[in-house]
Amino acid sequence: MADHHLKLALSAKARRGALVFLFVFVLSYVFTSVSVWTTDSRFLTVSRFIRVYGHENLIRGTGYAPEQYRFGGFYLVENFFKYIPLKWYDVYNSNLSGLLTSEEAWTDEMQKNVDKFFPQDDREEMIGEVQRVIDETLESFFPDNALVQNLLRGMIDGLQWQSYLTNIEETLLTLGEMIPENIRNHLLEDSEETRLVNGYFTSRFFLFMILLTIIYFLCREFLNPVQSLFGVVLFAALVPIALQDFLQAETVLSLVLFSSMLLITKRDGSRLVLSLVTILCCTARTDHALFGALIYGLMHGIESLRRRQWLRVLFSALLLIIPVAATVLISRFLFPEAEYYVDLIQFEFNMTHIWSWIFPSILLLLPIVFFSQIKHVEFYRKTWPWIPLFVGTNFVLGKTAEVRLFLPLVIYSIPLVIGGMIRSLEGKEDLTDSREL
Repeated sequence: MADHHLKLALSAKARRGALVFLFVFVLSYVFTSVSVWTTDSRFLTVSRFIRVYGHENLIRGTGYAPEQYRFGGFYLVENFFKYIPLKWYDVYNSNLSGLLTSEEAWTDEMQKNVDKFFPQDDREEMIGEVQRVIDETLESFFPDNALVQNLLRGMIDGLQWQSYLTNIEETLLTLGEMIPENIRNHLLEDSEETRLVNGYFTSRFFLFMILLTIIYFLCREFLNPVQSLFGVVLFAALVPIALQDFLQAETVLSLVLFSSMLLITKRDGSRLVLSLVTILCCTARTDHALFGALIYGLMHGIESLRRRQWLRVLFSALLLIIPVAATVLISRFLFPEAEYYVDLIQFEFNMTHIWSWIFPSILLLLPIVFFSQIKHVEFYRKTWPWIPLFVGTNFVLGKTAEVRLFLPLVIYSIPLVIGGMIRSLEGKEDLTDSREL
């Protein structure tokens, strides 16, 4: 009988794990694909060129701050993710690549589409307009010299410019051949440049899967499995508002490491593992590592100080020192020549830019609504003071319209929001800790 119950428990646990993985996989693939279409393709192939050019500079150590200081994500792509043979469908770049580089792309269907949006009659009309401008220009420059006008008109007609408007296929394929190789490579599916770009997409996919998994386990510290899975879905639903600036490679990596710090702090896990995660977080964003260390100090350090547990107090202090020391090491010794391409202080911009208020207000509306529930949960009751420091720092040093800056606060608040929502729908006045749910 005991063996039977054990098998049932294992079976239920396996089903739950499979379900969580299914959700995490689907949400991560959707997120990555949407980010490819909306963010990485917003300037078509130019976006790819900018990414590759920036990547090469950052790998050489000649990039701009602060990206150069957040080198971890770039080195992961360079040394690992770009070698994973996983391709991503960038519909806009793929279509442009076909039109400029492949005769096979010019199918009868494509010709019909071109004729539909740029009819032959419109082309003939445009040719007539261009010819009229040429004639008027020649007459204005040589008003009394018909011989010169006719000679130049013949030379211009000899260029057969009319065919560029009547035969769109030939025009675009010719243009594709004229594109410099270092730019043309970004259009080709099997080029080194495309492999690098796909490496960025692949890193985003796998790191986002890890992030959602960590969020699930963080929620499980407070909520039941169904509520925790809903927390994962909620975060995935909120993230798209931050896609406007998801070109930074460090974003998802830093969130993974910050969330890991939260989970280890809540579980009071291994100090060695937490130290290593903090150091790794410094390669993505030292500020996230600092606030993660602060949360640990608020949760365990202050209480240890009261109890005179000096070893834990010392560890809490050391954890805070690591990001500060890393900031000095990275900026003064590793990349001392990296210069900021934006102003370091952004407070005035944020005070006068309306979207610096609207976007964060929308993203943080749910955490704000359930903020009063903090006092009922020990973890939040002890650690909440980091929030005003975090928000204030971003308003001073960051452009808050780039709401990716506030994603660590969103992750921190997800269990609070879900728990508060459940309790409110059930008509209860406050939250309880996870083990009481």
